[in-house]
Amino acid sequence: MKSKLFFFIFLLNSYIESQTIIGNKGYTEFEIGNLNVLISVPHDGDLNPAEIADRNEEDGGFVIDYNTRRFANELNTELFSLLNKKPFMVYNNLHRKKMDPNRIPQVSCSNRSITLDCQKTYQEYHNYINRFKRDMNLLYRQLLIIDLHGQSHRENWTEIGYLLNEDELNRPVLIETDKSSINALKENQGYSLEQIIRGNASLGSFIEKYNYRVVPSPSIKGPGNGEYYTGGYSTFIHKSSQVNTIQIELAYFLRSSNGQVKIHAKNIAKAIGEFYKYHKFSLYTKL
Repeated sequence: MKSKLFFFIFLLNSYIESQTIIGNKGYTEFEIGNLNVLISVPHDGDLNPAEIADRNEEDGGFVIDYNTRRFANELNTELFSLLNKKPFMVYNNLHRKKMDPNRIPQVSCSNRSITLDCQKTYQEYHNYINRFKRDMNLLYRQLLIIDLHGQSHRENWTEIGYLLNEDELNRPVLIETDKSSINALKENQGYSLEQIIRGNASLGSFIEKYNYRVVPSPSIKGPGNGEYYTGGYSTFIHKSSQVNTIQIELAYFLRSSNGQVKIHAKNIAKAIGEFYKYHKFSLYTKL
């Protein structure tokens, strides 16, 4: 027991000082925090090295998620102010046409020309997330990963992806399943799927209190015939019995300018902070 307690204190203290790890050739960044929240930004990189071949566009779009990095940085600052601890951050700095970390390995890089730098960058990106999970799992009962994206769908809403598709969300009552990306939270606290995905305990509920249109949420339970992203590879591959993953697809107006980012990131951070406190994410693991 004493040795486990000593290791717990050592690991906790080792994350008091935030530091940034720069990956191979600056293609990735990993900011180490001391909060059991990680924010990943896969699609706002702008590096276009000629030595890395372009991906096939049919394997996923090339459009960057404009200003999502800036939005993530503001979330980081605001969450630190609200929770007195810093989230972990992971950035892909390569342009999406070079490498897409939110795709399965086979299509994340060009399949026309094998480039070791691209494959290494992809592995680094996910290894950083795995490091966060490995270390924070020793400290906390539950972890939260937010995969931050942007979209310009005509509905002008913000989409929260839990790996449930449109047909599932459009049902009057959600059918119980363990496939959602926040099944860990559901099982740990005994919620129904309805409560945790679009009820008063959902992230959508906390965000819509700040006058945003959010799907799913108590006000907009499903996308109907509208456009909606369910959650991608990162949301799927990093969830576990202790790790909750959520894909947030920001509406364009939230990030259309630096000024808009400043305003709306503050509100979204407040909602995430309230969600964090409501579900007692701050509880440490049992020693």
